[in-house]
Amino acid sequence: MQKAKSRLKTSQQPQLKSIRPRGSLGLPKKYFKHLPLLFLSLPFYFGAYYILTAIHPTQIQHFLIPNTYLPLQLVFFCANFFFFSFLMLKTRRGLELSLLLGFALFLKLQGITNYSAIVTGLLAIFLVVEILFSLLKKK
Repeated sequence: MQKAKSRLKTSQQPQLKSIRPRGSLGLPKKYFKHLPLLFLSLPFYFGAYYILTAIHPTQIQHFLIPNTYLPLQLVFFCANFFFFSFLMLKTRRGLELSLLLGFALFLKLQGITNYSAIVTGLLAIFLVVEILFSLLKKK
């Protein structure tokens, strides 16, 4: 009498798991997917550094819109957007956080000394939006 195919033993070699050596600091694979965002943020951070060190503030103070320091604002926003999108692995979170930081910089450049209450309110809105998105994503 012959045995069923499911009962026949197959000679398989035991498979070895790939073991990562101790002490290696490998990034998870999902960070490698978003690595171009990190590389995109570097030129913008270098641009912000150049603006802060080589250009006098009065040269960019009234660029297109009076008293806004628009070139610094744009470079700072783009750099933070790409960096925080890489760091948090979500472009929406990177956008929200870079808007928050950009608005805080705008208030500081306008000379508003008590901007901490405004930024705290915006941070609360940021957290509420994050909670709502996470609850809607679970459903």
